This record gives sequence, structure tokens and C-alpha cells, in this order.
Amino acid sequence: MEISTPMKHLQNEELHSQSSVVTADTPMLKQYLEIKHDHQDAILFFRLGDFYEMFLDDAKTASKLLDLTLTGRGKDENRIPMCGVPYHAAEGYISKLVQKGLKVAICEQTEEASAGKGLTKREVVKIVTPGSIIGFKTLQADQNNYLVSVQPLENASWALAYADISTGEFKLGIFNSTESLKQQITQLEPKEIIKPFQEILPISGSFLETETHFLDTFSANENLCHHLKVQHLKGFGLTDLEPGFSCAWALLAYVQQTQKQALPHLNTLKPIEKGRFLSMDSTTLGNLELIHARDGQPQEATLFWVLNHTLTAMGARKLKQNIRQPLLDPLAINQRLDAVQDLVQATNTRSECRALLGRVYDLERLLGRIVSNHHNPKDVLALKESLESLTDLPVLLEPLSSDLLQNSAHFFKDTLQPDSPIRGLIDTLQKAIKDDAPSVLRDGGIIKDHFSEELDALMLSFKSIRDWIAQLEPQEKEATGIKSLKVGFNKVFGYFIEVPQSQSSSVPVHYIRKQTLANAERYITSELKEKETILLHGEEKQIELETQIYLELVALIKSHLPTLQLIAFHLAELDVFQSLATAAFKRGYVRPKFSEASELTLNLIQGRHPVIETLTHSPFIPNTVQMDKNENRFLLITGPNMAGKSTLMRLIAVAVVMAQMGSFVAAESFTLSPVDKLFTRIGALDNLYFGQSTFMVEMLETANITHNATPNSLIVLDEVGRGTSTYDGMSIACAVSEYLVEELQARTLFATHYHELTHLQDRYEAVKNVNMEVVEANDTLVFTYTMKYGPADRSYGVHVAQMAGLPASIVTRANTLLNGLESEGFSFFSSGEKFSHAQEKAGIQETSMLDPRIKPEDDTKSYPESNQLGLF
Repeated sequence: MEISTPMKHLQNEELHSQSSVVTADTPMLKQYLEIKHDHQDAILFFRLGDFYEMFLDDAKTASKLLDLTLTGRGKDENRIPMCGVPYHAAEGYISKLVQKGLKVAICEQTEEASAGKGLTKREVVKIVTPGSIIGFKTLQADQNNYLVSVQPLENASWALAYADISTGEFKLGIFNSTESLKQQITQLEPKEIIKPFQEILPISGSFLETETHFLDTFSANENLCHHLKVQHLKGFGLTDLEPGFSCAWALLAYVQQTQKQALPHLNTLKPIEKGRFLSMDSTTLGNLELIHARDGQPQEATLFWVLNHTLTAMGARKLKQNIRQPLLDPLAINQRLDAVQDLVQATNTRSECRALLGRVYDLERLLGRIVSNHHNPKDVLALKESLESLTDLPVLLEPLSSDLLQNSAHFFKDTLQPDSPIRGLIDTLQKAIKDDAPSVLRDGGIIKDHFSEELDALMLSFKSIRDWIAQLEPQEKEATGIKSLKVGFNKVFGYFIEVPQSQSSSVPVHYIRKQTLANAERYITSELKEKETILLHGEEKQIELETQIYLELVALIKSHLPTLQLIAFHLAELDVFQSLATAAFKRGYVRPKFSEASELTLNLIQGRHPVIETLTHSPFIPNTVQMDKNENRFLLITGPNMAGKSTLMRLIAVAVVMAQMGSFVAAESFTLSPVDKLFTRIGALDNLYFGQSTFMVEMLETANITHNATPNSLIVLDEVGRGTSTYDGMSIACAVSEYLVEELQARTLFATHYHELTHLQDRYEAVKNVNMEVVEANDTLVFTYTMKYGPADRSYGVHVAQMAGLPASIVTRANTLLNGLESEGFSFFSSGEKFSHAQEKAGIQETSMLDPRIKPEDDTKSYPESNQLGLF
């Protein structure tokens, strides 16, 4: 743990007595308070020498969150809390605060300190927030870092703009309902949301909320045009999105405010293409475990993990986007599938593409850092190495036949031809940047020899001095006869001649003692000091000149930004295609086929769950499911718990996601009419924060489905109605089923333990009963995990309870009660006497009341048998 004592690190103007520095009337603290006044919502990192200091409430907050020692100056009520961190280690501390949802304002000295000058000027040079991180290493490589702006419009509609300033993505859309807006936000998983100065749109999630004022549409339009360097925004396809311009500008203005600069890589504002993607709400994303695992399961239990064979971070981010947003248009889907098929079949090409991509850095974020001045020479070196690795890419891609890969081949061929601007950039970087360039600009040693005549001349001017110093040690050993003499250098004392204490009597008289060590003395000579002075001044000039050349290289890179961004786009897309092809090749996936939307086809032959088969060591038992608009449109699935009902429904839904995102699927074949919306209601948990019970959550999710599904949707429902009484639950399940069959007419998978619902098949041609087969052997159950047509003959709940290890007396008693219910109905509960487990253990069985707490007056109350509900 690193802590600071601020008084040891103050510049000249702060060198007062320790007690006066931190009193309220100290100029330094007045300066701090003035700056803090303008940044009340942020932790202020106040630069004092080699430390960032925090005072007062900021110090109390930061010391707890960062595990720093809280110190202070002054006494009693005048004592001012303070803590600090070294400036060279500040990034890690700042990242921790931002990850906890806080803002950090970084205040630097903006002029050199000098004696007698007075207080050094300081300003906030950057504000780091969860949604505006750009140069920090703590960004997750495979995850976008989205900043979202939300603004209510007329007619209950909403504007939403979002950006990832680490990559340059910037989009705007208008949503006609709160539900669709929330769904978009859920898919983005933003780190920060900008909204008006009012409570709007309560959304669950771990993000920072920042309030701001919104400009009028006309002013916002002018500001956006100025930033994007265009006369109007129509060229970006934003004609119908004019009401949202204020929302987009609020985001961009906030970024400029926090970064203290314009970000040139946010150079395109694109519309959010709402009608292009398969719609999935947060419940479905969570139930299917597409990106995140549930209930503490490892990330390996997600579809992303199974499909992720990407070699670049930008490819991994693109893959996540594709999983969250599968396509609707079969033409666009098949274009992706063509590319994947190309790379499945061309094994050698795929391997060579993987080797090439493995040498490519995260170009999107490299460019983001370079153009926003958060870069260092290592970033430019990484860009150079990435571009160098692409020279063979056109030759690799040209033999492939798919449209998307051919487009990439033509793009790279044109972009990388010998006389192209990008090839010129590569050549310049190759000639300029050393392969061992340091990460710190002030360390020097960045520019290669023979790139700059001026730098070469400068280096040559003091080469003779370096050579003289290099020969000094052997010369002095011979001159003095001291064989253990050494010539060394450090940043504090410069060059020196070191002699062991035992040889000090042999030191020449012209040696000047400089430092005494425990076992040695260090000396200088007037000639060595003179040479050192010349050399150090020359090195300072060298660093200045190298810095100038380096910044010219950065400016050159910025001038090619649009093309470099296109290179990053094509590489990310290629990485996704080869990742899906690699998964398909390794796992034996097949290409899906698409039929007309009106046919409502879903024919999954021998389908498997891609995640489960990857995680388990035993073979996955496949199943075949066939659905269309006439028959089998509504599959009513019965069978005991643990028999595989939920797994079957999930694997069908996951197959739909894989097919429409452009991936091969885990099956022998799959034919699908495109699904426009995918809904799942699988299990439910109490939402205590909003005061909602399990049953309320279940009903809210079911209501969402009934209000928003269309005939082209796929609906997955698991045990609707189980959260309430038997009759209530059965009635709701029946009514929901009838509505889905008659009104929505969407493809539906409906799992239930209410066997009474199997009579729906007698009333509706579209309903088919299926069950997960079990086999009874020696009074135990054997799960086959195989779907077959027809209803299950029973639920086998008592058998499952026995397999779970319930005491034998409970299992026996449950069987007794079950037999009574099956023969007499619920009136069976009102007969008999209190049951005794002791009697059961003694071999005495009785049919008696299930619950002794039933009052005598309730004993006459009778219930109809299950088949007397009158539902059918």
C-alpha cells in the first residue's frame, strides 16, 4: 500500500511551515477549494510535486475505497483530512474509483514552478468517468465501454445516443416506447447514462447517472455539423432523427467536457438500425446465457465462450454484438453464412488468417488513444506492427468466393498496394520507429538512425564523447594501477569513477571526491564533468528533437484515420467469421437454411445444446423438433423435472440465435423461418427491490410476451402459473395457451406440469403434445432426455423427490397421499387423522390429513377433482 506525506512533495511556492500549508487561509488550499467547487461530483486528484493529493471529504472517501491511510494536518477542528498516491501509480487508483462508479477530476500544474513566482497555476486537464475511459488499461478487451445519452421527446417517444469513445462508435436512434428503449439499453450494458435534470426512466443496472441540460434542436444540429465537419447530417442517414440531435450533442459535449478536447475519431454519427435485428429483452438474454452466465456459473457456460475463437479484442467485441443482435434479413444472414462456409471449407486459409490476426493489436482502441493524445511510442509501434502483418491478406482472401470476404479482399488490395497512402504510412513508420521503442516519451531512443538528418547530426556531435567515456575505465585502470576501478552513471550524481576503500590511497590527486559509500569512494575529474555537461545537454536536445519527430508521426497517423478505421472494421469482421468457422469445424456444426417468413418453419433435426455439449464429458443426446404454421405450431411439453424440458427449449432458442447471427448450428440440419422477436420465460426470482414476488415477476414477463409478440416470434414458456394456487395457476396457464394459439399464432414451446392442458390438442390443430421420455426400471426412473410425441402419463414428482434423497418416510407418505388424490381428488385431504412419521417407521400406514393445521370447520369443504375444472 502506497501512502503519501504531502509536505515532502510541495513545489517552491508551497514550502511553508507544515501547519500553515493545510489551513483554510493557505493559498494552496484556497486554490484547491476553488477548483473543487467546479467539480463537486468528482474526486479531485490535486497534483503536488510527485503525488496526487486528496483533501477533506474526497480524502475520506478515497482512503476507504482505495485502502489508503488517512492522514491530516492541523489540530482539533482545524485538522484537514488528506491522503495521496504517487503520480506514476495513479492510473491504477483512478481505475478502481471509476470501476466503483465514481468520477475523478485530474488537476495538473499547467506551468513550471519557480522560486519567488507565487502560486503555481493548476487546472483540471481531464475528468475520468465510467463511460469516458479511453487511455486506461483497465478497459475490458472483449467488451465495449458504452456511454449513453437519453432524452424524452413528444408523444411518449425517446431519443437515445450512445458512443464507445475508446473505439469511435457513435450512434443515434428514436424509440417509440419505453420498453423498446429499455431493451436497447439492456443490450448495450452501458457504464454511464446522461439524462436531463429530472428523474426519468428507472432502469436496473450498475451504471453512473449523470445529469445535464439539453440544447434546442437547431443549436444541437449546428454543433454536430461543426464537429463532424459537414454542412448537414443527411449524409449520415439521419433524416428522420432530427428530434434526437439534442440527445446526440449532449453526449458529444459531455465527452468534450470530460476529455478537455475534441475527439476526431468520433467522426461519424450513424443511425441505430432497430428494424434490422432479432429483438430479445433482458430476460431472454439472461435466460439463454448468451453473454453472461447466471447463478455464479463460470463464463464457460455461455454461448459467447463456445463461439469465441477470435484472435483480436475488436473481433471479440464484434462477436458479442452479433450474438446480442442477430439479423432478420435472410439475405444478410446468408452473406455471413457464405463467409463462414468459405472459411470452414478452406482449412489452410483459415489457419493462415488466424496466424495473421494473432499478430494484430486492438486497432480500434490504439487509434482511439493515438488521436485523443493518450498514447505513447509503444502504441505507434503496435500500430506499425499490426499494419505490417497485413501485407499478405489480399492474397489470402482473393480465392474465397463469398461476397463479404471478396469485399474485404478488394479493400485490402486497394489499400495496401505499393503506391497507396497507407503503404506510405507503413514505410514511414518502419523507417522511423525503433523496434525497442520505450513506453515513455521522455526516455528517448525512439527514432531510428538515418531517418532524420538533423537528429543524426546531433547524435554524431556527441558520439566522440560517448566513445571517450566508454574508453575511460580501461585508460584509468592502466594509469592508476587500480584494477577494481569502475566508471558508472546514475540519474542523481551523473558520471563517476568508483574506487574501493582499500585502494583509496592510490587515487590520483586530480580526482575530486563526489560521494562516500560503505565500501567505496566515488570521484569525478574536471574533464569528465565537462564531457558529462556537454553530453547531458545534447541528450536533452535529442529528446526534444525525437519528441518533435514522434509528434509529426502521430499527426501523419491522424491524417489517415478514416482508412485506418475501415481497416479495423474489416479485420474485426474477418476475425468473427474465422471464429465461427473454427467453432463449426471443431464441433461439427452445420449451415442453417431459411424459408419464407410466412411459413413459420422451425425444423431442427438432431439438435444439440452447444454449451452443454462443450462443458460435459458425456455425449449430448440430440433431439428433433419440427414446427410450422399449421401443425406443431404450439408444442405442449410435459414430463418430470430433470427430464430435459428446459434444456430442450433453450437449445431451440439458442439455435435460432446462432442461425440468425450468421453462425452454423449444433445439429444435423436446421431450417428456419426468420424469427423477429424471441421471448423466454424460464424460471423466476423474487424482485425484492421492487417489492415483486416470484409470481408477480412471472406474470409481468408473461404480460410482456402477450403484448409484444407477433406471429413471427418464437415464444418459450416454462411452467406458467406455478407460482400460485393449483386452480389459479392452471386457469392462467390454460388462458395464456389459448391466447397464444388463437390470437398471436406464434411458434410456441410451452412446458407444464398441468397435465390437464394436454386436452388442448383435442381443440386446436396447431397444438401438439410432446413429452420428455422416462423409463421406470426397478422402481427408479431412467431419464432418456429424448422428446417423443404424446403427453407424459405422469409427473413422477415423488420419484424425483426420492432421487433427491428425501427421507424414506416422506417419500412413502407422499405416495400414499398421491394415491388418495388420484382416486378421490382434493376431498381426500379433509379425511383421516394426523399422520405420524413414527408410526410410518414402525410400519403403520394411515391415510390422514395433509396438514393438521386445517380447522375443523374446514373439514366439510370439498374440492372438485382435477378433471372437473371445466377448462376444456
